[in-house]
Amino acid sequence: MIPRVYIGAEWIGIERILAHYQTPHDCGASLTFLGIARSAPEDGDVRELHYEAFPEMALKVMQQIREEAIKLFSVKEIFVHHRLGVVKVGEPSFLVCVFGGHRDETFRACRYVVDEVKKRAPIWKKEVFSDGRGQWVLGA
Repeated sequence: MIPRVYIGAEWIGIERILAHYQTPHDCGASLTFLGIARSAPEDGDVRELHYEAFPEMALKVMQQIREEAIKLFSVKEIFVHHRLGVVKVGEPSFLVCVFGGHRDETFRACRYVVDEVKKRAPIWKKEVFSDGRGQWVLGA
């Protein structure tokens, strides 16, 4: 069983979700957002990200956001997963997968979940640079 909401060191990934989730016949859209660790010029020479959280509270907040989005946008299902620990540049750290009847509500629900998790979930990110320095990043 793949959890609908997950936070932890393991990366479950979209492939496992799609392999285990039976898409309802009335779904006409599926949208997946992957947040990927990056090293952009404006960020400096980032080598990896270190994610920490208050896991129990983060799960509760992420579940609440998931339920809000399902109700607000009338989508069928949402998976919200976030990694903790060290994430190297190029690796995924955050996944939102939404199944909906039509593309419009599916896009809107996905955007809502991504934005709200970034704003409300107690998850913190530290950028670690190639010279070994680290810098905590303020949330949304």
